[in-house]
Amino acid sequence: MRAFSFNEAFALIFVAFNSFLMLGPDDRWACLARMREHLAPRGRVAIDVFQPDPEVIVGKDGGVVDEWERVDPESGRVVRKFSSSRANVDGVTQRIWYDETADDGAVRRIAGTTTLHYLYRREVDLLFAEAGFTIETLHGDYDGNPADARSRKLLVVAKRRERGQKRERRST
Repeated sequence: MRAFSFNEAFALIFVAFNSFLMLGPDDRWACLARMREHLAPRGRVAIDVFQPDPEVIVGKDGGVVDEWERVDPESGRVVRKFSSSRANVDGVTQRIWYDETADDGAVRRIAGTTTLHYLYRREVDLLFAEAGFTIETLHGDYDGNPADARSRKLLVVAKRRERGQKRERRST
């Protein structure tokens, strides 16, 4: 997401499903720069991420959570999902693993680790402005309500700020 190059410009570049949160600070800058270069003259960038709940962050201390147990409809085997998350105000590292129990009792484990770098409402204004964008809309949910510190979503639509155009200050 930080080093793409196409021989065309796009009317819309959409980063969905929290994938922008997988980028650390340097990668975010690089991604926004590449998107800015690839926007058509009146194009828009749209980003859909969650905004973390501070109450949830406090509880992410690395303990194991037994999330669910199901029977795989194809194999008939029991599959259990576990997770362990460690979070702070900057982000979360989550390890997820699935244990599949065979008929003979043998357990096969599939595991992966993901790190998300949180993005907060006030950071959005600064990040997009410094990257050369003007935010047109910033919603806190899919109903179009304004984003604030308590919003669970950050839905950003921005356009490229043209050279010589001054940075706009956004109100709360």
